Amino acid sequence: MTQEIKDKAPETQVVPMISLTINGLAVTVPKGATVLEAAIMGNINVPTFCWHSKLKSVGACRICYVEIEKMPKLQVSCSTEAMDGMVVHTESDQVKQGRKAVIEFTLIDHPLDCPTCDKGGECDLQDLTFAHGYDDTRSVFRKSRFLEEGSNSTFDDHRIGPEIVLNRNRCILCFKCVRANKEAFGEYDLGCYERGNISEINAAPGEEVDNPFSGNLVEICPVGALTNSDWRYKIRVWLTKTTDSICNFSSSGTNIKFTREDHKNHIFRVTSRCNDDIDDGWISDITRYGYQAIKSPDRLQKPLVKKDGKQVEVSWDEAIKVVKNRFMDIKDKKGSVCISGLASPHLDNASLYSFSKFFRTILKSNNIDSRFDYRMLPKEANNIFDKLASQPFSISDIDDSDLIIVFGSDLIREHHNEYLRIRKAKNFGEAKVFSINPYAVKTADVADLEIVYEAGQDETVMNAICLAAQEENLVENSKTKTLKDKISSSNLAQAADKCKVSVENIKEIAKAITEAKKITFMTGEIVTRSREREAIAAAISNL
Repeated sequence: MTQEIKDKAPETQVVPMISLTINGLAVTVPKGATVLEAAIMGNINVPTFCWHSKLKSVGACRICYVEIEKMPKLQVSCSTEAMDGMVVHTESDQVKQGRKAVIEFTLIDHPLDCPTCDKGGECDLQDLTFAHGYDDTRSVFRKSRFLEEGSNSTFDDHRIGPEIVLNRNRCILCFKCVRANKEAFGEYDLGCYERGNISEINAAPGEEVDNPFSGNLVEICPVGALTNSDWRYKIRVWLTKTTDSICNFSSSGTNIKFTREDHKNHIFRVTSRCNDDIDDGWISDITRYGYQAIKSPDRLQKPLVKKDGKQVEVSWDEAIKVVKNRFMDIKDKKGSVCISGLASPHLDNASLYSFSKFFRTILKSNNIDSRFDYRMLPKEANNIFDKLASQPFSISDIDDSDLIIVFGSDLIREHHNEYLRIRKAKNFGEAKVFSINPYAVKTADVADLEIVYEAGQDETVMNAICLAAQEENLVENSKTKTLKDKISSSNLAQAADKCKVSVENIKEIAKAITEAKKITFMTGEIVTRSREREAIAAAISNL
């Protein structure tokens, strides 16, 4: 849950605004915005290769040139701060000539193999070449070419990961893939090696690019340097249609698009469908490649019915009739009370509703559940969970939180999008991050402090933070007695020793909580699957 602390709510900060003129249009933007961002806010198109809205600007490709009055040369708009009173031209003759020069320079060593490049039809370089530049270069010397050792193939493709193929000769060194890998995902299995005209993007020595977000590197590549093996040479993009959808491999509601053959239902790939409130345009590889299960040879294509002791393929009509007759037989002979249903809690709401309606209205049975451990929650526990779940929350609130606590969760496995949001809040904001788990997790790499406590002492850790707040006089005196009545450990030292965490670290967390203006507290399966989850939830509620 993310909740602003009401009695510590920050005063509303007024962001200074500046005004500038772009192509004769007055544009007002927050102070600190770049000229490119100002143009985007004014719905003015400026071409880019290396720029990405979720990455830091580096000004590597120079295609976003603009002319700014009173400045002697063309300026790179993605790394030039917009100033009050600035007058900008994005389509002057000087700008157009500058962009053509950039395109021509980019094509000096480019193989120009569009007919055999899998990016054809959705390549930024292809589009901008037609829009702004030449389709050839004036250079007459032989183009340089990267070749794999021992290879004499015309196609310079090189597999660098389970799903990624690299063609370094098409690369324009925009560094977008390397920057995204490092800044957004915290991964270092892809890098830029050598210097100058022999610089090359490649997998780290002895490694493969197989991190949990590697598919995004292919999607943001503006040319055909990085391609997906599941899409390559299957079909051209102009022969396909896209269908908007939502990822069913996580609970976040990641927005995605299925690319399918026109007039057919065959799926060729899954790509992101940017929703800044949910996913920021990034999707995990589970989301991206999970659709491949549809084509798995192990997947059941037809229902099976047991006949003479063996499972036999039958038609759907026959299978449904078997199920119907069996239900009716039990209902007529023993009554509806003898029929029960267990649904996965991971199904979508529409499926769960249909399941419930079928059992309650058709079979007249209320014996349905979605819990795998069949534990009845005590009444007070239900109230605690309701209290925790009812807090106002939106995923985008993570971005401007100044304190983020992750308790009992391996983020990459459970909360893909939220992990990237936390990285964003840490790297681009001023968030302090604490990771608190019974074992070390990879996603703690973004944390200011990682706490690994004694397994089974989840409740004690939460109680210890409460005790630290009391003993350090960080909590109101009126609440001290009430909280002490709810905590089993008598003092902080005893609780810290029990959960095997240093007193200093617990005090640091308590102090950060009491000083924070906006806190995001995330928890996961370590808590929800615990046999003591009601007690842990109560401790979280106390905190």
